[in-house]
Amino acid sequence: MSIEKGIDRLFKIINVVCRLLLLTIFIVMWVVVFGRYLLNKTPIWGEELVLLALVWLGMLSGADALRNDLHIKITIIDKYVSTKFLSVQEVIYDILITAVSAALLYYAVVATANTTDINYMGLKISEAFAYAAMPAGYGLFLVVKFEKYYKKFKNRLKHKEAN
Repeated sequence: MSIEKGIDRLFKIINVVCRLLLLTIFIVMWVVVFGRYLLNKTPIWGEELVLLALVWLGMLSGADALRNDLHIKITIIDKYVSTKFLSVQEVIYDILITAVSAALLYYAVVATANTTDINYMGLKISEAFAYAAMPAGYGLFLVVKFEKYYKKFKNRLKHKEAN
């Protein structure tokens, strides 16, 4: 299996996980609202589970959005500058995203390690499960940037071989 196919499979799985997380958030929030307003009893684990799912959803879907270039951009100057300028600008952005993601990955791993002994009251699991979304997300950001430049490098090699 090629690197590209492996990353495609990974992001298909991530997409399914994001859908399941969104469904979990929806169902659990309805259970919490129903319990709070109709039964006058709220499940203690409900809000914690929603927050856990929300953190994972945010990090995983952020990586998917980065891969598919879906983040909001300011493109007002794009029609007034050269394509070379835009290419250089894109490389600078990619370098910044990679550097920030690498730094945040390091600190996210440290934060996750520091929370292994702290448990959620309702879920009775370690808070490290929520914090682990950050290293997973930032690691995926780095995978996305690696994939982008791997594809560019591979296309340049094919283009040179064709000429």
